[in-house]
Amino acid sequence: MNATLPQHLGALFYRLFTNHHWVKNTVAHVQQTIPKPISTTAWFMIIVLSAVFSAATILAVTMFISPTQIKIPVPGSGSDITVNIKSPGEKVLLVMGVDASYSGKDPHSFEGTRTDTMMLVRVSPAKNTISVVSIPRDSKVYLAENRGIDKINAAHALGGPELAVHTVQDSFGIPVDNYVVVNFKGVRELVDAIGGVNVYIDKPMRYRDRTAKLFIDFEPGHQKLDGQKAEEFLRFRHDALGDIGRIRRQQQFIAAVTQKMRDPWVLTHIPELIRLGNDYVQTDLSLDEMFRLAHFARNVKMDDIRVATLPGRPSSGAAISYWIVDPIPAQEVLDRLILDNATTAHDPANIEKKPLRVGILYAPDMREQVPALVEALERESFNVSCQSVKARSSTQIIEHTGRVSDKTTQTLRRTDKRLGGARLIFAPVGTTYETNACGSGEDYTIILGEDIRS
Repeated sequence: MNATLPQHLGALFYRLFTNHHWVKNTVAHVQQTIPKPISTTAWFMIIVLSAVFSAATILAVTMFISPTQIKIPVPGSGSDITVNIKSPGEKVLLVMGVDASYSGKDPHSFEGTRTDTMMLVRVSPAKNTISVVSIPRDSKVYLAENRGIDKINAAHALGGPELAVHTVQDSFGIPVDNYVVVNFKGVRELVDAIGGVNVYIDKPMRYRDRTAKLFIDFEPGHQKLDGQKAEEFLRFRHDALGDIGRIRRQQQFIAAVTQKMRDPWVLTHIPELIRLGNDYVQTDLSLDEMFRLAHFARNVKMDDIRVATLPGRPSSGAAISYWIVDPIPAQEVLDRLILDNATTAHDPANIEKKPLRVGILYAPDMREQVPALVEALERESFNVSCQSVKARSSTQIIEHTGRVSDKTTQTLRRTDKRLGGARLIFAPVGTTYETNACGSGEDYTIILGEDIRS
């Protein structure tokens, strides 16, 4: 007789928590095989570990003692085991993604690889939020340890994750607690292991690169991506936005994978996810810290994840193409999302002086939905300063000024249930490619996309 999912889970966790030798051997194996230095994209590690710990949590969902303890029954013994889950504490992680196979190196190698992705991730248990600031890989910086001027993605290639951490700290004044490096090759296997992910594609994406064996062809609309298609989606950068557009898609993809990890079906693939984490992730986090982060991450709502891209502009007229970071708005982004000390917000008296201004952009097919949204916003004392049609896009809430706060953003979301799942982005006016509806000092832009039409 075939076992049911609960029976499989029961057997798995009975083995995990009652077989002392199996636990010792597993921990010893993990400690030996996970390198100390962290590698590629931090979200990958958090996602994998979230899946691992989600199984234990779901199994014990009706047996919570407190938010910091889980009681797990031992089959046949009549007794329970209590597992303590502590807060990971406030942390800033540098998450990096490397792509060895694309550079012609050993596909499992981390050494000597440039970072294809770099993100600062702030974990805030006190607020139950996660903030992510993407650093464009072509950002022009002085590399730490007197390595000279270069693109920030060279730091990992020249000195591993340690040099990358020191360069970020020196360049932006951000204290980094830990690093995570993820090998891009693992993304394809991860997506296949969890049965694919769903994304909304807002415009045609077509590109052919026979040398890299890259043949991208996507139509607009909702798409379910397998591993290969996910890799193509993440690699694409051949539009007007270039690498900045690709960063947006990476952020969108992270949200999609995080959502899929909440599917109980994923629990049946835990052994495969553990193997992927072991093969493709490097970090200086301890096992204890990783499990705490994973448990925290799986309980954070999508509404409480805020993303941004480090503001700047492409260089022009030079032999080497750089992303030139704009220091003032960049500091505003880092203060608000990573250092959590944005003081311009947040004087309540300042917020009360005049209504917050909101611009609305909407996809053509969403035109009829706009009047009801305007009415709801005005009931909550927002000033809708403009409305304008926009080409296809996913639904987003974009914060622009220091007048906004977590409280006002929560109020904004409540005006329309469709905004509950909208991506939350922080982008100072006029400093990034994120669209400001009117260009006249809006505090928020709402983009009402076709992805929520149904």
